[in-house]
Amino acid sequence: MNDGAVHIAVLSPVERSLVSFISRPWFDRVATPAVARLFFPLSAAWAAASVSGGDPDRFRANLDDGQSRRAVPAGLLRLTAQAGERYAQALSRWEEGLFGDIDANPGDQPARLERVRLRHARAFMGMRAGFLPGHLERSFPAARFAVEDEEVVSLRHRPRLSDPDGGFQPDLDTPVMESRAVRAGTTEFRWLRFDAPMGGKDLHPAEARVIERVGSTAKATVLFLHGIGMETEQWGEHPAIANWVLDQGFRVIEPHGPWHTRRALPGRYGGEPILGRGVGGLLDYSWTHVREVGRLIAWARARDVAAGGEPGPVLLVGTSLGALTAMQLLSWAGSWPVQARPDSALLIAPAASLVDVAFRGSLTGQMGVPDRLKAAGWTEDTVSHWARLLDAADAPCIAPNRICVALGTMDEITPFTSGRDLVRRWDIPAGNWWTREQGHFSVGLGIAAQPDPLQQAVAVTLEAVGQ
Repeated sequence: MNDGAVHIAVLSPVERSLVSFISRPWFDRVATPAVARLFFPLSAAWAAASVSGGDPDRFRANLDDGQSRRAVPAGLLRLTAQAGERYAQALSRWEEGLFGDIDANPGDQPARLERVRLRHARAFMGMRAGFLPGHLERSFPAARFAVEDEEVVSLRHRPRLSDPDGGFQPDLDTPVMESRAVRAGTTEFRWLRFDAPMGGKDLHPAEARVIERVGSTAKATVLFLHGIGMETEQWGEHPAIANWVLDQGFRVIEPHGPWHTRRALPGRYGGEPILGRGVGGLLDYSWTHVREVGRLIAWARARDVAAGGEPGPVLLVGTSLGALTAMQLLSWAGSWPVQARPDSALLIAPAASLVDVAFRGSLTGQMGVPDRLKAAGWTEDTVSHWARLLDAADAPCIAPNRICVALGTMDEITPFTSGRDLVRRWDIPAGNWWTREQGHFSVGLGIAAQPDPLQQAVAVTLEAVGQ
């Protein structure tokens, strides 16, 4: 076990001090209820308003709470819908300019289209704040719940119980469409798109953002798997950690999970169906996204070969829901083609058990998920039956000494004891896992200030091929 701190140049001293202050347990005591009781409810109202056309009756029907609300004026609904329309128009031009026929848009340069898209995306996303008075008057629901019962879930997922390994196989023949490049200084951005694997529900095509340094050949690739509701690209964010990894000679791939970013469903905020559909939502997400990540790993290696080199190593980094996704891939990818498997992984705030997260996690508890599951007929025993498709396998598909884990001893969302069980089950060596006196959010934020888990994961990745 590691508990020291090795400060590498991810952040400036001032930035590191600020992140160190935030990444303490007090932050989680504020952040958890803020997400469960403020951000998600405001997001639910914002998403319902975006498809309301400014009509209060449609807004209430989309939100499905049946409440009349004096503090949600029709003008706010109309402004939100209009902001969504402006974003949709900017996105359409972005799509044409980056993925369409360049001759049809000779005056639209990719960098300009991206700036316009980001400006309208931020403005649209920021309309959430306008719904705060309505939420304070009478709380909005945290999600539009439509929890599927076990019979409905069984129709989609029963065959996988007899062959969980084979059920996760990625289709490596799926064509991957690559956008034109957008250059910003020494950094180049591209986007990938391909058909989502069959078997999910209401799925838009898979997407990912690729970030590379201009004029250099990547010697390795890192995939960052995000948490639920995290849509950093929509806010125009480019984390400092990604910059540091780029400086180590890596290519960065940021996949967009199902129902997030441009894959979000109309009238739903990013990731909402995962919570709203209960066990079925998480099973659909996992079954889909694990295979999409396998396809992206294979794409990265093919890109290395196309550039005239050998397939470089691939590091998988996941936080929260992203850590669960990475854990599931490591659990079931043993029979995959070698080009679709990662060489190493860093799991930040993982959990070994779905039951622990669903019934004992503080975020799901504050959102009322356990009560919704029980109302739909689910028990801990029936959830455990399906959790075989989501929980950690007895052993990972790569050597344990290539896996790093960061845990917060005060994590109550993906409970610390469940993450510790994963470390023990997979026999992660002492030098590759860290426990910190932090909670769920602060342990993730703290990686930027005390990045030794990331540094070790990068070192392990390059050592895997002797670099």
